Amino acid sequence: MPELPEVHGYKVYIDSTSLHKNITAFDCRDTKLLKMPKSDFEKYLLGEAFTETRRIGKYLFLRTTGPKALVMHFGMTGRPNYYKDKADRSKFGHIEITFENGFHLAFENKRKFGWWDLADSIESFKNDRGLSDDARDLSLEDFKASLSNRKTHVKKILMDQGVAAGVGNWMADEILYQAKIHPEKKVGDMSDEDIEAVFDAMKKVIETAIEHDAHYSDFPENFLMHFRKEGATCYHTGDEIQKIKVGGRTTYFSPAWQGL
Repeated sequence: MPELPEVHGYKVYIDSTSLHKNITAFDCRDTKLLKMPKSDFEKYLLGEAFTETRRIGKYLFLRTTGPKALVMHFGMTGRPNYYKDKADRSKFGHIEITFENGFHLAFENKRKFGWWDLADSIESFKNDRGLSDDARDLSLEDFKASLSNRKTHVKKILMDQGVAAGVGNWMADEILYQAKIHPEKKVGDMSDEDIEAVFDAMKKVIETAIEHDAHYSDFPENFLMHFRKEGATCYHTGDEIQKIKVGGRTTYFSPAWQGL
């Protein structure tokens, strides 16, 4: 599933291709991917232009010259694709916008878990969804406040979009590996130093992933992503990586490195 770094890349892509061009057509092959009637998207997008984008976690918002903002969520396999020739629209390009310059922006969504919505404002959408500030922008003070009075495992809390918007499964594993924190450690048992280590690791993982355009193979050699599978070898200890379930999610960690 696209997480914060991948969606950041989509933001950069749309910024460089799709802003400040009037929208002349809107097509959707599967209206189940729309959170509102197709007619609403036509009403609020046709004749308008995208003016800027903003990302909060895994959500990408496209402000328009009209009264609504377009909301994109990429699900498991969603991604944008900008092209000139209509024939270049993929069979998975279920939603397509056409611009006045003749180019198109398609929302490719192979497994159809992604979707589009319209919002009156980005802040109201953020508040209604209970999202925290984007994990990249989150302050240590707000992060600590979100963890106060929490009792469950830190891995589960890290993936709570009301705590650190944008952190998903692989990122949570990587953050805890970099912080040397066991994924089943209870938040209530964590010291201030533990929490600060997780926060610093979160920022490190985010910036590293963005710097490398979310190309995992380019991550530093001590990143878990290179050996994130059961039975692989921990970079630091040489012991085996283990797989468990935490909060219903498959979790990889190094017991020798991330002691409980």
